[in-house]
Amino acid sequence: MKYDSTNYKILRNLISKSRRFNLPPQIDYVIIYTFLYKYCSDSLKDHFLMAIQDKEITLDEAYRDGYYQELLREDAMHLFGYHFENPEAFIDEVINKNYSDRFFLTDFFRVFPDNITFDEKSKDREYFKLLFKTIREEISVKDFEFDNEMNLAIKEIIFSISKLDLFDNAFEFRRVFDVISYSRLMNVESNPEYVSQILSTLISCEKTSIKSAYDPFMKDGTSLMKLSDLCETGVTYYGKEEDKLTYLYTIARFFINIFYLDHVVFKNEDATQSIDIEGASFDAILSEIPVSIKNYHSANKNQSFEIAKRSKRGELEDVLIEKFGIKSDSLSQDADWNIAMENLLQKIDVEEDSNEEFTGEYGSLKDNEFLFLINLVDSLKDDGIMAVSISQNFLYKNSLQTLRKYLTHEKNYIDTIISIPEELGRRRPEVVIVFKKNRTDDDILFIDMSKQFKTQKSAKLFPGLFRRNLILANETINKMKDVFINKLTISKFSNVIKLDEIAQNDFNLSVSRYVDTFEEDFIRLDDLTVEKREIDENIENLNLKIEKMMKELDIRF
Repeated sequence: MKYDSTNYKILRNLISKSRRFNLPPQIDYVIIYTFLYKYCSDSLKDHFLMAIQDKEITLDEAYRDGYYQELLREDAMHLFGYHFENPEAFIDEVINKNYSDRFFLTDFFRVFPDNITFDEKSKDREYFKLLFKTIREEISVKDFEFDNEMNLAIKEIIFSISKLDLFDNAFEFRRVFDVISYSRLMNVESNPEYVSQILSTLISCEKTSIKSAYDPFMKDGTSLMKLSDLCETGVTYYGKEEDKLTYLYTIARFFINIFYLDHVVFKNEDATQSIDIEGASFDAILSEIPVSIKNYHSANKNQSFEIAKRSKRGELEDVLIEKFGIKSDSLSQDADWNIAMENLLQKIDVEEDSNEEFTGEYGSLKDNEFLFLINLVDSLKDDGIMAVSISQNFLYKNSLQTLRKYLTHEKNYIDTIISIPEELGRRRPEVVIVFKKNRTDDDILFIDMSKQFKTQKSAKLFPGLFRRNLILANETINKMKDVFINKLTISKFSNVIKLDEIAQNDFNLSVSRYVDTFEEDFIRLDDLTVEKREIDENIENLNLKIEKMMKELDIRF
């Protein structure tokens, strides 16, 4: 049982420590570093011990023997993409040897980066290089070492993480890392799990064979992870996250959850400034649009330029496919082709066309705060699908009417709009919108599941953590899937509306306008008559009692 597992007990202890100690803000980075160190160290050491168990040789002896040392190194690089150059650099060795030393923290934050070597071709090397650089910049180890109370608090947290069991099946190591991000120990931005659950389910309904998926506002990467559970292997995951701490946490989370970082392209950037990520087009895009999109008008020039650039690239690709027989997959996936296309686009005056995308009544879109949303849809492949959660204001706000008209009447991008449950404590009600390129349907499916839903317990719930997080039950998810796939109309739940009717409503896309969920009690006339008769009889009996009492008291009126 999980309650008896070592990891569960250590996690409870860690959460308890977070209440007792006044921890520094840098503790987030300490935790990320220690979890990665523990994961890399124990994964490699356990594999080495298994490899030499029948060799009658210790691990230290194998490291000192040139022949075995090279074998271990080649094996590590092949299977893990990294190698520890010194057996004394494994985390348990460092803890056992140096924990009581005054300058333990200095050694602890030095040993890992100094002794891990990565395959030169692996993307892991670049991500870890950024992590180590950030640790040096964010953590003032010397300050901690001369503050006894702070030094002790940080050492205890490091020690607790080092004692976690990487191979505990009752309460997995990766689950400890997830749960701890919900505690006071960390301050990372996370996606609501039920929103990610809806987005990933909608994408997987439409496409199970995905080669590229993108989350421009990925936060802790939950949406991409949930999508990976529903799709086949071989997907490249793209993402952007502006907050550096959350960005590094997400990379660590993917690494610990055994995602090959060679198939991950994450950028520490603001997606509203530039949607483009390595010139890629995507089979699927899913994201929770931030609560407040404002003050991004300075980015509109870049966004308009990207739209025009993508259009020009599409024209070039069409010529190469039609005239020279180049395969479309090669143009989107081959790195050399991407470089060649980017070089060619630099020689074309794309800037001149960047202001011609929106003309006439759509000219105002050049200054719209949601211009990046149009750019996202344009970055889909021709058969691509995008599912995003966004504030309900998007559906009816007057200033966004032109944008809604462009997305529906002009481009016919919007396929489905879903009103989703509102989690207690959330700052605003949300809807999920599904976009598709090259749609031929002349209608939009509206679903109202804001009230008709059942939930189940989240795996991240833990004693002492009070953050609420809905998880929708399979029954609710399956109903949504059935309606979405078959475009069903169900009373008080879903409706399919023609675009002409939406135009007549001035492109108001509010779900409540098209799905009537009003519940009124049906009252039978016979029941009403009986109830009135009973009331009249009660009044008459009461009047008789009052008259009798007045006579007895000799009261006259």
